[in-house]
Amino acid sequence: MQTFEKEVYIVDDDEAVRKALKRSLEQRGFTVSTYSSAESFLTSYQHEGPGCLVLDVRMPGINGLELQEMLLEKQIPLPIIFITGHGDIPMSVRAMKGGAADFLEKPYPVELLVERLEHALEAGVKLHEGAEHAQAIKNCFGQLTPREKDVMIRLVAGAADTSNKVIARELDISHRTVDDHRARVMAKMHARSLAELVDMAKICGVYKAELTS
Repeated sequence: MQTFEKEVYIVDDDEAVRKALKRSLEQRGFTVSTYSSAESFLTSYQHEGPGCLVLDVRMPGINGLELQEMLLEKQIPLPIIFITGHGDIPMSVRAMKGGAADFLEKPYPVELLVERLEHALEAGVKLHEGAEHAQAIKNCFGQLTPREKDVMIRLVAGAADTSNKVIARELDISHRTVDDHRARVMAKMHARSLAELVDMAKICGVYKAELTS
């Protein structure tokens, strides 16, 4: 099983807060990088492993909630702990609905942040592993030929009742050719069953419950 450093990214426009948090967390064994703005974080961040983002809500330029939305759009699996001195209920609700790991109001005990970070980092490892798994599946799908993709899409669309004969008719190819394509699809996707192939198709964004020729 892979082991990861306890990587923490602090984004806060207050230099004193950044320095104090960095010092406190490094003393407790975390690896810490700090950024004065969302823009500098987006420019510098390299998505190489799991971690946790400690993010101020109110900042000049791109604020914390906007950065959260941008990371979601980019599908970056990074847990976020929001910190703010001006929190309110609508703001915290929006943050949590966006998938935030936690929302802390200043002042807060450092030990509380450490406790929340440990939980968020554990979740971050799972998110990272899930993202890696999904990317591996997408890479396999990318290795399929256009015809193999056609066959796979039809296989998963029918799942329980789409036969090779039906697929052959829809694609105007022979039953034997469908057999060959089907075998190659299962092998290239490393799928052990049709149900597993359906899950893979969902990850690749090509699953359709029903398909018309």
